[in-house]
Amino acid sequence: MKANIYLKSALGAALLTIAYWVANLVLMLPNDPGSIAWSLFSNYLVALVLGYLIMHSRSDGIKLMMITFIILFLIGHFNILVEALIFNVTDREETIREIIRGFLVATVFSPVYVYLSGPKPNPGTPRFAARSFISWTWRVILGDVLYLLLYLIAGLTLTRVYPEILQFYEGKIPPFDVMIKTQLFLRGFIFIGIAVIILRTLSVGQIKKAIFIGLVFAVLGGIAPLLPPNALMPGYVRLGHGFEVGISNFLYGFILSYLLAQKPDANISGLSKSPIPVQG
Repeated sequence: MKANIYLKSALGAALLTIAYWVANLVLMLPNDPGSIAWSLFSNYLVALVLGYLIMHSRSDGIKLMMITFIILFLIGHFNILVEALIFNVTDREETIREIIRGFLVATVFSPVYVYLSGPKPNPGTPRFAARSFISWTWRVILGDVLYLLLYLIAGLTLTRVYPEILQFYEGKIPPFDVMIKTQLFLRGFIFIGIAVIILRTLSVGQIKKAIFIGLVFAVLGGIAPLLPPNALMPGYVRLGHGFEVGISNFLYGFILSYLLAQKPDANISGLSKSPIPVQG
């Protein structure tokens, strides 16, 4: 099983790399043959994370393709590009072009990767204990504020440990209120929505869900996109942000998973009466 996911991830990395190259050709963007090794490694990490999702998801078929698309596009592209825009790393035209590129890649890659991963046993439909509107509300608000706090702490820590990064952002840092509103009212809610989807569809135990959500946020939402060289960020900036976002996003995803987790419904012996046991 373990060897299988590594082999499929290698195939996924090749597919994802091809998808990016084709999207670049469609949008008349340059391809850099010199960074192909970094691109393959970056895409391998993405394919490995998504491969685990596909292998252990309770969903299949079109629904699983849609879940894979949503996670890849929103976490791996949209959320990152919003950040790049407000920090003036990309202008509006570049941001829109990159969002379109990410949408095209996710649209093509997700169904193909799910299909090539093949059929899998169905562990049954989960049943979760009811949660009141008030309970959902305070958890979502707390999760949103938690993201902002970790975001600010990580950013301040990076500038203290690695002050050279401030040279790159000289004249680019947005007004504080714009930064806060973007994290609270857009990026934080996207992370929360993705966490809920994963929590309700992944057929593994809570600790594995927490680790996986942390990895989704860290790898797709930071580490993998920062690995390949690009014209927007010099290497020292990408390296600093890789550590910053990788650590803070993982911690956020891990904590958030416990904040939002729902217990199985005690009245309906939970994971439907499936002959396939839920993995722990």
